[in-house]
Amino acid sequence: MGRLIDAAHGRRAAVCHRQREVSSVHHNRSARLVILAGVIAAILLIVAGTTLYLRPGQDPLTVSGGFGEQPRVTFAEGERPGEDLVAETVIAGNGVVAAQDDLAVVQFASYAWTGTSHRQLDSSHGQDRPAVMRIGELVPGLNKGLIGKKTGSRVVVSIPPKDGYGATGNPQEGVTGADTLIYVVDLLATYPTTASARGRAGPADPALPQVVSAPAGGPPTVTIPASDPPDQLRVRTLIEGAGPIIRADHMLITHYQGQVWRNGKVFDSSWSRGEVAPLSSLTGTIAGIGKGLTGQKVGSRVLLVIPPKDGYGKGAPQPGIKKDDTVVFVVDILGAY
Repeated sequence: MGRLIDAAHGRRAAVCHRQREVSSVHHNRSARLVILAGVIAAILLIVAGTTLYLRPGQDPLTVSGGFGEQPRVTFAEGERPGEDLVAETVIAGNGVVAAQDDLAVVQFASYAWTGTSHRQLDSSHGQDRPAVMRIGELVPGLNKGLIGKKTGSRVVVSIPPKDGYGATGNPQEGVTGADTLIYVVDLLATYPTTASARGRAGPADPALPQVVSAPAGGPPTVTIPASDPPDQLRVRTLIEGAGPIIRADHMLITHYQGQVWRNGKVFDSSWSRGEVAPLSSLTGTIAGIGKGLTGQKVGSRVLLVIPPKDGYGKGAPQPGIKKDDTVVFVVDILGAY
């Protein structure tokens, strides 16, 4: 969870096509045919969930397969990709519109293409969970291509070098300065920075920190009692959501805030950073988070009071957590995959 709890997230957050984190989003399977004539340069065919994407003279390729499935992508031999950014919705969803700074949960496949050769770069299909992409932190062309698209949609984005990695490419990702990037992205869900828990308020416990909600997108105000902290893990469901029950192996989408009981210092907060945070799994975080969130429901806000033995037993000097510090977390569980 965020910077301190889910270390793996920090390594993956800025990577444009290697993030793994899936909700059940229904898609519309429509049938439409655009017949090309003269200067018209696109064919889009959707039949029973199978799509055909062909742009003669620009991006001659076909993409087929149903939403959420591994796409089948065929590149026309001898044809070169176009020089302009192209983003086409080949399966139209009817969900919310993706926006700048949203955290998108996706299935995707990416390719590098020069016209004379092509190769697959990455794919989330076949993994145990979907990927996450933070719109605004991807290569420019992919950011532009996803903004304004609806969840439940399959989007094909053709990204020329000027909108991708530029003339230098990205050797670490196996991309040269001549490669056009092709992304096939299924938008499963998106979470804006203002996402918050929604449900029925639970009873307060006067012996525990008191939590007052802020407007959507803002951090809650947490008042910690002057008394000594409890020596056992305490879990309080402040808002009970109506979503699925959390398992230990779930990837979660969250907003959260962590504080030190001793002085009330906030040492980590996704709300303050203005970003919804993925938590790769409850088995990879501190014990109190895993124990406290397992069995909760999506949509809930949970208060966790975590003693050192279930938290940072050896301390965490950089954020000012001592080895005997009890920590307090407020977590909004926004999604689980």
